[in-house]
Amino acid sequence: MNKITLSLLLCYVFLFAEAQNSHTLTFDRNAYRAGDKIVKQQVEFKDPGSSGKDLNWDFRLIQPINEEYSLKYFIPDSTIMTRLCGLEHNTRYYYSQQKDSLHATGYENSTTLMEYVQPELRMRLPFAYGDTLFSTFEGTGQYCHRLALHVKGYTRVEADAEGELLLPESETVQKALRVRTLRHYTETGKDSVEMTLDTYSWYAAGIRYPVFESIKTTLSKTRSTNEQGADAEADTTVFTTSFYYPPEKQISQVETEPIPLDDLIADLGAAAVFTEAQLLPNPVVDNLFINFKLTRAANIWFTVHNNIGIPLCTTSPQSLEEGYHNTTINMSNLITGVYTLFVHVDDMVMRVNVVKK
Repeated sequence: MNKITLSLLLCYVFLFAEAQNSHTLTFDRNAYRAGDKIVKQQVEFKDPGSSGKDLNWDFRLIQPINEEYSLKYFIPDSTIMTRLCGLEHNTRYYYSQQKDSLHATGYENSTTLMEYVQPELRMRLPFAYGDTLFSTFEGTGQYCHRLALHVKGYTRVEADAEGELLLPESETVQKALRVRTLRHYTETGKDSVEMTLDTYSWYAAGIRYPVFESIKTTLSKTRSTNEQGADAEADTTVFTTSFYYPPEKQISQVETEPIPLDDLIADLGAAAVFTEAQLLPNPVVDNLFINFKLTRAANIWFTVHNNIGIPLCTTSPQSLEEGYHNTTINMSNLITGVYTLFVHVDDMVMRVNVVKK
């Protein structure tokens, strides 16, 4: 073996070892999912520290502020399966999630409605240490249905650190990946403000959502007076907080094996209407037969999606009366793999995995 061949071999071995020791976010394991509910705890702010590899973060001695801060994902309009909503702290955040990308498309609460005419790229998967994204976004909206709002800015996402993360209750993450999202924007309404939202998110292998986050909001270029009496401009930190996501409350959310229909993730309202369901057979070879009972009249249809969310089979909506019903979905043209069946009940959605042989 000559020196060049040996050098190339050693290089491949080194790169393979690096890949084995690194943590990569993927669509299957880390994309947002309708039906997931995450319970996180708001805690005192923890400084994220420096970037780099082989770091150590000790977040064991955190002080809780709010121990039941929940986040729920669902599909707000079952005719648009790529549109997802995250409900958090009485605000709805809207996303478009398809193929390998997640875009923010707007938000609304009791006082504010914002729609992005230029969506904001939040993530592109897979994403690993050293990867970066940059996007610009722009939106228009209203405050209290009277005052026009306009927002324009940019977002930079970087997987900037790896290391060991020590969490409360003796939880240790050996290969934590930290993702920094820097969001700088100007919002114009009655007044004009320039803000920076800096979010650090730590991910653990096998857990879909972050296990820890630190957030800092800064008001840019506030005018002040320096020691010599002259005017100066400085950034002002207006808000800081951190969130701890207990891993034991997330593990059940990332199961990728097929699950029985009895355990399907569902809107509680849909589960009360669409009952006694059976999928026959599962795994399926050609036709999937679905038997079910409706506890009241409802508009029903089914869609089958691949693992990146693209709909491949769709039935026509049917207005069905209370009682027992059945339908058939032809899956003979699909390749072998695991698919997601979405059950649409009026404006509610349920889902379950289906295996195609």
